[in-house]
Amino acid sequence: MKAHHKEVSPTHNRSWKKVVALLALGLQKIVSKVMETEGKKETQMLTPSAPVDKVVHDRPIEETPLLKIEDSTPRDFNISKGMLKVSPAVSTRTQPVQQNNLFSSNKRVALGGADFSRTGKLANIVFAYMASIIALLSIIFYFGSGDSLYLWLTTGLLAFALPLFVYVYRVKHYTSEVLRVDFFRNTGLVTFPIGNNEGSFSLTLDEVELYIVKVSSGKGVRHNLAFLAPLRYPKTLKRQTLYSTDWEPKDMDSSVQLWSEIHRFMDTTQPIPSSFYKGWQETIESPYLDHQDHIQILGEDLIKQAPFYDLKNNRPLDKVFW
Repeated sequence: MKAHHKEVSPTHNRSWKKVVALLALGLQKIVSKVMETEGKKETQMLTPSAPVDKVVHDRPIEETPLLKIEDSTPRDFNISKGMLKVSPAVSTRTQPVQQNNLFSSNKRVALGGADFSRTGKLANIVFAYMASIIALLSIIFYFGSGDSLYLWLTTGLLAFALPLFVYVYRVKHYTSEVLRVDFFRNTGLVTFPIGNNEGSFSLTLDEVELYIVKVSSGKGVRHNLAFLAPLRYPKTLKRQTLYSTDWEPKDMDSSVQLWSEIHRFMDTTQPIPSSFYKGWQETIESPYLDHQDHIQILGEDLIKQAPFYDLKNNRPLDKVFW
């Protein structure tokens, strides 16, 4: 039996060409609009309107109560072999760190970092939209021509687009551009953010580890990155993760020094290390921060005790802060 082929008239063919042209034009405009919208959303926090060092408070500065053992679960992933654990010095009388530029006050220290790869992951939504629109065109062609090839193409495109939509959704709702970890001196607790800063949990300092890893930035240039690793997480947390920081240690020795300084800062039986004074003074003298910013970052009580550091001669003033 001969296969029956449906004849298409020239007029009908021209009509389909017009439809395809209009849909293609619409597809181009939609993709351009999606890329523009997603780009604005994801670079709004990472790209300031002016090249200034103004602090973005992405999450309220508040301390979560200590996570209960019964509500937590141990870390369920292994640390990479290339990551080196940083241990604080046994002696509390280590040499002061002169280049300590951590975001801090006399009440807390903050370590945080930006996930620049997140923007690229979210940009995959463009491919999901493109596949969905092409799938729509294929199903229209299927009903117009009856060719089963278009039906298979539609199925394949949807099978590609749907998991991509799910992936982008999870990245958008369970990760954040900026994550900040707070070390609170008065209670000795370390507060970690959850997901896209929609919550937080706190552990004691001895339940937090610091790791460094050497990475390549291209052209033979290598540098260290630092990560904070809790020993346990809330049971309700869907995905355990390391917390990256924007502090780039030069080597293991500088990492040990700084990690030791943070431990000294958290020890209320000792005064706050003088290496933190420089950051306080830079906050006070920053031309990009107003008085309200000073209060929000340092607090009124600490501001009243300024100055803290001689920036011109690069030395701490003869003061002691607790």
